[in-house]
Amino acid sequence: MSQDEIQYPSGFGLQDLISYGSTGLVVLDAASNTAIKKPLNQAYTHYLDIERRIYERFIERGGHVGILSYHGVFEDGIRLECAANYDLKSFDQGRQLPEQQRLRWIIQIAEALDFIHCSGVIHGDLSSVNVFLDAELNAKVADFAGSSLDQSPLLIESSAGYQCPEALLSVKGDLFAFGSLVYEIITGREPYEGRDGDEIQNVS
Repeated sequence: MSQDEIQYPSGFGLQDLISYGSTGLVVLDAASNTAIKKPLNQAYTHYLDIERRIYERFIERGGHVGILSYHGVFEDGIRLECAANYDLKSFDQGRQLPEQQRLRWIIQIAEALDFIHCSGVIHGDLSSVNVFLDAELNAKVADFAGSSLDQSPLLIESSAGYQCPEALLSVKGDLFAFGSLVYEIITGREPYEGRDGDEIQNVS
C-alpha cells in the first residue's frame, strides 16, 4: 500500500505516523500524549472493532497495569496510552540491561497474560513487537486487533518462532508464545532463529 492510499485520522498525517502494519496504523496525538490506532482503510474496520470490544471487556473487569491503557474511540479507531519507549523488541536490541530488569518484564507480562485469559481473550500474536514499554520501562501488552474474544476466530497468526504447533486458539497457544518471548528477553535472540516453520514444528 502506498502512502497516498493510507487514510489518516482527521487532523493527522504522515508527520504524526508512529507505525503501520498490514491492517492498521498508529499516529501520535502530541496534544494529549496518546496514540490513535485506526484501520488502514474500511476493509479492516472489523479488526479495530474486535480490539475495541476487547479493551472494553478489560475495563469492565477493572483493567490491568500490564496492558496499554484504553482512552475510548476516535472516529473508526481507538485511542491508547502512548508507550514512551516503544516496543520491547526495538528497545532491547543491543542494549546491556540488568538481569533484574529482564525478570521484571517477564513477571509483568505473565501477570497481564493471566488477566487477559481470565477476561475471555486469547491474544494469538504475543511477541516482543506487541509488548510496549512506558517511561519507567514497565512492560505493557497490546495489539489485540487479531485476537479472539469469547472463542471468536483469531484474525492473525503468530510469527513462526512464537507459533504453537497445535491449538492456536487456546491458552496453550499463548503460553507457547510466552515461552518464546521469555527466551528472547533472557537471551536477546529470537526463538528458533534461522529455522523455518516446518523445522520449528519438528523441534517442538
